[in-house]
Amino acid sequence: MIYDLIIVGAGAAGLFAGASLPRRVNGLILEKKAAPGRKLLMTGSGQCNLTHGGSIKDFTARYGENGPRIRSILYQFNNLSVADFFTARGVPLLEREDGKIFPRSLKSHDVLHVLMKSCMENGLKIIGSSPVDSIARIGSGGSKNVSAADFPFYTIRCGDSAYYAKNLLIAAGGCSYPATGSDGDLFPILGKMGFEINPLKPALVPIHTKRYPYRSLAGISFPDAEVTVGRAKIRDALLLTHTCFSGPAILNLSRYARPGDTILINYCPGKSAEQIQKELYQSAAGNNRQLLTVLYEFFNGNSAGSSSELPKRFLEAVCSRAGADPGEKASRIPGSSLKAIAGFIVRDSFIIEKLGGFDTAMVTAGGVSLSEINIKTMESFKYPRLYFAGEVLDVDGDTGGYNLQFAFSSGRLAAHSALR
Repeated sequence: MIYDLIIVGAGAAGLFAGASLPRRVNGLILEKKAAPGRKLLMTGSGQCNLTHGGSIKDFTARYGENGPRIRSILYQFNNLSVADFFTARGVPLLEREDGKIFPRSLKSHDVLHVLMKSCMENGLKIIGSSPVDSIARIGSGGSKNVSAADFPFYTIRCGDSAYYAKNLLIAAGGCSYPATGSDGDLFPILGKMGFEINPLKPALVPIHTKRYPYRSLAGISFPDAEVTVGRAKIRDALLLTHTCFSGPAILNLSRYARPGDTILINYCPGKSAEQIQKELYQSAAGNNRQLLTVLYEFFNGNSAGSSSELPKRFLEAVCSRAGADPGEKASRIPGSSLKAIAGFIVRDSFIIEKLGGFDTAMVTAGGVSLSEINIKTMESFKYPRLYFAGEVLDVDGDTGGYNLQFAFSSGRLAAHSALR
C-alpha cells in the first residue's frame, strides 16, 4: 500500500500537521517511542504553553537570526489561529499577565488528546515503537503493481517494516530531552540524503558559572531581573537552582552566551549600584535595627525603584558574600560592605563555566538548513513531495510558547502543501 501521507514524528509539529489536514487521507504517523507526544506533555512544566499573546509582528524577533526568514510561515497560521483551533475543539485557553497562553485546565494531556483525536478523524494511524532506519525515493514508472500516478514515492524502513508514501513529512524534532525520543538520530539519515544540516547545539539552557554562590537557595526566583552577556541584554524572570542560574531570562540569553563569557545579573533593576549604595548608606546611618531588616524593607518597598522582591534568604547570602553580619546593627556596617552589597544586587558578575546540555535543553539550535526548503510550502528543493516542519529545522525560539507556535505554523503549512 502506498499511503497518501506519512508523517515521521508524533511530536507537536507532526501531530498538529495531522490534526489540521484539509481533508481525510489514508496515512500514517510513525513515532519512535511507544506513545506519542511525550515531549509535548512536558512543555510548560506539564501545563503546555501553546503560544504567546500580542501581535504576530512581534514574534519574528524571538527566533534569533532566522526570525525574519520564517515570518511568512508564522503569518499564515498565527497565534490567533492557534487559539481558534483549540477553542473550536473544546480546549478553552487562558492568557497570563506575561502573555503566555495555556489551556485553561493547565493540563498538557488535554492538548495531546485533541491532537490525537483530530489525527485519527483525518484518517491517520499512529504507529509507535517505529524508529526510522532509512528513507529512499523511488523514481518514476515501471511497476506492474503500482500505477504511474503513484510515482515518485518514498520508502520508509523501520526495522523489519517498510512503508510507502506519495508525500512524506519529516517532523522528527531535534536533540533536546532525548529520553522523549527527540535524540537527533534522524539527522545522519537526512545528511546521507544530501541535506545540509547546520551544527546542532542545545538551546534554551541554564547557565553554569564559576564559583556559583547560591546552591542553598534553590527555588528562589526573581520575577523581574536583568541579565547581560556582551551586547545582549534580557529582562525577565530568573531562577536559582542547586547548581546554576535558570529561568526565562537566562534561558533566552543562553543563545548569546559561551563558556568564558562574563554574565552580569541585576536582581533589582531600577537604579544604579551607586544610587542604591548612597541610599543604603542613608538608611543605615544611625539605624539600630538589624542590617537584614533594613535591607529587606529597602528592597521590598519602593526605595529600590523596582518591582522585584528580594527574599530574606537571598539577602542573607548577599551579606555573607559582602562580609557583613546580617544580624548586626545597620549603623555599625561599614560603607565598604554596603557598597559591596549594592554591587552584588545590581551588578553581580560571573564567568560562564558551561551551558546546559541536550538533557536540559528545551529546544535544539541547528538542524536542516532553511535553504533546503521552499519557505512558502515547507517542501524540499531536492526531493519533491518531501516536507519538513518543527524543530528538525534550524529554527529555535525564545521560551514562552514561541517554539510551539513555529511547530504548529510549519506543521499546518506542510500538511496543506502536501495535499494541495
